[in-house]
Amino acid sequence: MNLYIKALGFQKLDSVREEKFIKTGIKESIKEGFVIRHASLNRGVVVLRLSKSTGLYIYGRYDKNTFKYEYYFPFVVGRRICENDEIMIERHLDKESFAVICDEMKTGVTLIFYLQNVMDYLDYVTDPKGMNIKDFDLNARGSVYKIPIKNKKVSLTALSIGGIIMFPTVKRDKNSERKKKEENERSHLIQAAKRGDESAIESLTIEDIDTYNELSQRIMKEDVFTIVDSTFMPCGVECDQYQVIGEILELEEEENIYTGEKIYVMVLECNNLVVTMAINSAHLLGEPAVGRRFKGQIWLQGSVKFNE
Repeated sequence: MNLYIKALGFQKLDSVREEKFIKTGIKESIKEGFVIRHASLNRGVVVLRLSKSTGLYIYGRYDKNTFKYEYYFPFVVGRRICENDEIMIERHLDKESFAVICDEMKTGVTLIFYLQNVMDYLDYVTDPKGMNIKDFDLNARGSVYKIPIKNKKVSLTALSIGGIIMFPTVKRDKNSERKKKEENERSHLIQAAKRGDESAIESLTIEDIDTYNELSQRIMKEDVFTIVDSTFMPCGVECDQYQVIGEILELEEEENIYTGEKIYVMVLECNNLVVTMAINSAHLLGEPAVGRRFKGQIWLQGSVKFNE
């Protein structure tokens, strides 16, 4: 059972109920026409809606005209777009799901996330106007998946099964022209450093040393969470799991149409990365509100805009 289905309002779901629910959901969605099919590859997806912004992505293959279920994952629809230099996509070992390696432009951080829109990717790599790959093999893990894809926007999303709400820190000059100028300059330095510019690398190193020295002095007198405004750090052994602290920019309360459980959908800003996240209200400690901060572990997903 996918652990993160609990984030979308299935707190009491077990493996037996899960199997029955997936089979029923497939039948209902096929009947209502919520199916995406790739005829040439005999693959398909059933999209099962759970609330306004969340659902299950049920992947499978077609045997003649019969849909054969293989796996599913819960998802939330992204609300913000981020820029990146290039992405690479590679298939997972155990099933026909995909991981995306993305170089985010603002922070210079390399992100690894779970690809949401698998069928869009299959359309892209099999389209003569796309990557122009003639012999696309879903069962291979060769260089076909490691071809860089340039200039594609990404909408980052996440699910969480545990977190707490924290008060905000005092922010100075958050929206000032000086702050924006500093962020733009740092972004340009990061891009130059990636191209091998030694002066840019040196400038970033000196800046990091200065920051470290300042923090070393402040940590003696202040609490760490008053100094650290936001974080975005890999955690655990799986590459798409992250520990985050982020400011809540948007907040919406939704309800699972099957269980009636309450789901919080938040837009978080973590280290200049904007992520749309969903969490079951039963798994959240504290009262969320715009301006407050969320701290917890997330499963990072993303939707790549292949057709733009």
